Amino acid sequence: MRRLPSHFAPLLAVVTAVTTVTVLVPWDARAGSSDEAARAPARAAAAPTASAAPTATPVPPGADRVTPPLPVGILANPPLVWPDQWQVDVTYHSQQNWDWCDPADIEMWLQADGITLPGSDYSVQGRFWEYETADNDGYTIAEWNSSPYAVAVTLDRYGGWTDIGDDPQPSVDAAGIVISNSLAVLHQPVIVMVDGGGHYVLVTGVILSPAGPDAPPLQVTIADPLAFGVGGSPPSGSNGLTTMSWDDFTATYTANTAHGGVWAGQWVVIAAGIPLVG
Repeated sequence: MRRLPSHFAPLLAVVTAVTTVTVLVPWDARAGSSDEAARAPARAAAAPTASAAPTATPVPPGADRVTPPLPVGILANPPLVWPDQWQVDVTYHSQQNWDWCDPADIEMWLQADGITLPGSDYSVQGRFWEYETADNDGYTIAEWNSSPYAVAVTLDRYGGWTDIGDDPQPSVDAAGIVISNSLAVLHQPVIVMVDGGGHYVLVTGVILSPAGPDAPPLQVTIADPLAFGVGGSPPSGSNGLTTMSWDDFTATYTANTAHGGVWAGQWVVIAAGIPLVG
């Protein structure tokens, strides 16, 4: 997994102000083992085995575990009106393993929605990684590390939701509309793949164009879990987030050319309110 190219550095501005996200659903319930089967993805695949790709260090037995909440329905419940910009209040977390950009994005998303994730970053991300690789849509780690489907079902599982999707988008404009709607209308982050399918980042904010949420945004704010290296921290005074124009962002937010499946040649976006098709 790789971070955004360094030639974007002059274009990035540290986000200094955020708007507190409205918590759309209650998160205080926690699930027990009795509802595990009911919530597990219907298409659970056998746990993949690593081959050419680097394998992640397993979470030690007895390490802190993340307890998912009870299902509470859907996130895609749009309001009647929406602002022309929105920033989700996110606490930055770096990935704790070279492979764990997607678990770090999941950690930031769930925390932003008010879900308590006990334990260290390593143990939290490790638990998400275990779940992803055990339900990787039939792919090995060498083939998809991990697949958009695995990311979406892990968010649904630990968020207690039912409507996180991975529907591949046929163009960057189509993906941009999903991002605009997710942030400005639903007030939810979005996970996307950059670098041709090599790295997951979390989109946490947008400024809309005059066309509103029916068009790509003018500007995006992202949390790149590899921006400061594996296990790294933002410098003093920085919240770890970066802002750039949509045109600059799409220089690296390109179609997936690194992996196959339904996402081959498509723009990868994982968001609330879109179909799960993986």
